[in-house]
Amino acid sequence: MDFLEEPIPGVGTYDDFNTIDWVREKSRDRDRHREITNKSKESTWALIHSVSDAFSGWLLMLLIGLLSGSLAGLIDISAHWMTDLKEGICTEGFWFNHEHCCWNSEHVTFEDRDKCPEWNSWSQLIISTDEGAFAYIVNYFMYVLWALLFAFLAVSLVKVFAPYACGSGIPEIKTILSGFIIRGYLGKWTLIIKTITLVLAVSSGLSLGKEGPLVHVACCCGNILCHCFNKYRKNEAKRREVTTHGLNIQKTLTTYCMSICSS
Repeated sequence: MDFLEEPIPGVGTYDDFNTIDWVREKSRDRDRHREITNKSKESTWALIHSVSDAFSGWLLMLLIGLLSGSLAGLIDISAHWMTDLKEGICTEGFWFNHEHCCWNSEHVTFEDRDKCPEWNSWSQLIISTDEGAFAYIVNYFMYVLWALLFAFLAVSLVKVFAPYACGSGIPEIKTILSGFIIRGYLGKWTLIIKTITLVLAVSSGLSLGKEGPLVHVACCCGNILCHCFNKYRKNEAKRREVTTHGLNIQKTLTTYCMSICSS
């Protein structure tokens, strides 16, 4: 069988919940690389194709870092905003969280930087006061209501659209790296729902963090971007190498973000 040809349906392909053939995948990649190297001596276009094939790995890693870093920043900013939404809202712009709302206020000092007229609690908006037992009850009720709403939306989205988006995803990713096939676990729907529900779950106040699930997000980014390059799209072993690099990229981003926050 020529490993460079398109696989015949039912022959040489992998079914769901099966293990890949590492020897076959390595042989396909070695034969592909040998053919590209031999053809690179025949024409200029073949030489350019050989160089682009060698450069595609670096380009893919760059794209994975940019996409996963952008999603991590989006998740962090959105989680801060939705967490403060449980306590109140900014009248200058509802998209500002508590800290950003008071940044440009002229009626706030450094000691009272979390208190500004632009930020209103839910009791101020509903009953026009922030003092007394009734105001406390209103704020408490709104806090619990928003938390339950966020948690309900997170559970509903995962159950309906992407069941694989539940959990941290790290044990399953380790299983995939060992050569196991789980179709859809690193797909586009899992990435979209994981990103949205991660914001909702963290904002609801549940006892969990976003660092572990961000590893699943980075691996989804790597798997999806692999389909843009023939070198990785047609080889399961090479795609698992990209997933491993995606794990390292996400660990680096997490460490860098934590060092910035601590400083």
